[in-house]
Parts: sequence; C-alpha cells; structure tokens
Amino acid sequence: MTRITPLTAATPPNLLTAARALLGEYRDYARTAAGPGFGMAKMEREIAELPASQLMPGGGLLIAWIEDQPAGCVAIRPLPDVLPERASELKRLWVREAVRGRGIAEALVRGVIAHARNLGHDAVYLDTEPLLMPAAVRLYRRLGFVDCPLYKPSDEGVAAFRLALAGSGAAA
Repeated sequence: MTRITPLTAATPPNLLTAARALLGEYRDYARTAAGPGFGMAKMEREIAELPASQLMPGGGLLIAWIEDQPAGCVAIRPLPDVLPERASELKRLWVREAVRGRGIAEALVRGVIAHARNLGHDAVYLDTEPLLMPAAVRLYRRLGFVDCPLYKPSDEGVAAFRLALAGSGAAA
C-alpha cells in the first residue's frame, strides 16, 4: 500500500533524509540522461536547502512510501508569473526502479492534482522529455494531460503538457 506524505516545516529528520536521497537519485538520473550539459546548481541548492526549498506558497514536495521505505517523490510549484491562469507545475517526478509498476507514480501525480485543486487552481502543467521518459508520458496522457505550448524556455526535445482542473473545462 502506498502512503503519500507532504514535506512540511516540521518534517522530522528521517523524512528529510528520504527526500534528499530521492531528489539526489532524480538528479543523478537527469544528469545521466541529459549528459554533462545538464545544469545541477539549482538541484544541488534544492536538496541542500530542504525543506525550505520546497515550501514556497502553493508549492511542496510529496514523498511516497511503501510500508516504511521511501519509494518516490514529486515537487509542486506555483506558476504565478508564467501563465495567465492560476496553475501549479508538476516537477521532479521520481520513483525508485525497484518499486516501479506498482502505481506509485500515479499516486504522486494524483497528489499534485489534489494539491492544485485545493488551491483553487485552473490547471496543472509539466514539461518532460518524451524520448527519455515514455512511461511518464503514457501516465500523464492516461490521467488526462494534453499537449500544450511550452510555457517557459526549454531545451530542444522538451514537450509541455496541461491538465485542466474541474471548473475550467476538464477533470482528471
């Protein structure tokens, strides 16, 4: 059974350790997949400054657990200055390889969707590299995300997706 825990200002040390490890694994994967040009400074800062780096208004980090073991994470960011609508951004979705295929990524994405709805947002956006992450793209499409124009400067090969939330045309 998957349990989702949000990072908070009062997060205990064991949860911070899990968050740092999961984000570090995501960073290592991204570095390997994208090559040496992948910018690491922002990721390193995010990991070092946990939990504060993830606790901006409207943002957060969700950790998925299977029993007492951390299994995955996802970050949530507000997009206040990027889009003309109230929106959240799904970032850094990561599930440990040993537990993939058990619905953890879906539970994390649904957690982001619920968070955005609770904030009264109109949509959830994300960007990804479809050639490097085809399973993630299949999950996003299955949950109702559709292709959209890039909403921020991105590298070649990056695609953007949007999920309209209830009250703005579609629901997940």
